[in-house]
Amino acid sequence: MSDQSEEENALKKIINNARYEILVKKNPKNVIIELYNLLETRQGCDNASLKQILALAYLENRNYKEASEIYQELDEKYQAGYCELLLGNEDNARKFWFYAPESGASSWGRCLIEFINVKVKQIPTFLQVRNHLESDLGYLIRADQLTYTENIIKCGEILTSINPESYKFIGRALMNNGFANLAINYFLKSQKMIPQDPEIYFHLGQYSYIVGAYEEGKKMLRQCIEMNKFYTPAVKLLEKLSHI
Repeated sequence: MSDQSEEENALKKIINNARYEILVKKNPKNVIIELYNLLETRQGCDNASLKQILALAYLENRNYKEASEIYQELDEKYQAGYCELLLGNEDNARKFWFYAPESGASSWGRCLIEFINVKVKQIPTFLQVRNHLESDLGYLIRADQLTYTENIIKCGEILTSINPESYKFIGRALMNNGFANLAINYFLKSQKMIPQDPEIYFHLGQYSYIVGAYEEGKKMLRQCIEMNKFYTPAVKLLEKLSHI
């Protein structure tokens, strides 16, 4: 094996390990230190892939300014605009997204700006809502951009007309980020809209478990399993509740 191939394999291993540390172990801080030091030793090399991972680590560590600067350096306009939005710099995000070349990402970014201003002119696609809504609400909540979050949620009826699962996505983002008391309203709306969705009954069971309504939780989880006996998260939570 050539020295170049060995170096490429070593770099891939570093990147894969960093991704695992950031996304699975939720420990971006260590990755930031490691990659920053590594980049210092690789000056003059093609470090785009390492910088992308470093930017991701900054994003997950809520160092949005640092992440934005790297994404701008890499000319990744959507991600740079996203970090600016998390900083509360809506005008900067608009500049990146409204003047970027047309793409699915920039199109969603423009929709997001409109939702934040509760003025919907450009309609996203079914897949854009499925792929981005829940994740983006979560990031905005963690960045303490609660006004942005509230305004997007106000567009829930429009979003649901595009993707009927939107209320579920909203509820899940709220519950997973400490707002279970608000999430229940959207789970109930989703249940009314799609009563045959087993996942909704799992989330209703999760909510009941969080608030200590264990018997109601068991009922919801049994309903989920009745619809889909292979829904493992519901089976595991029901087993846990059976020991309380």
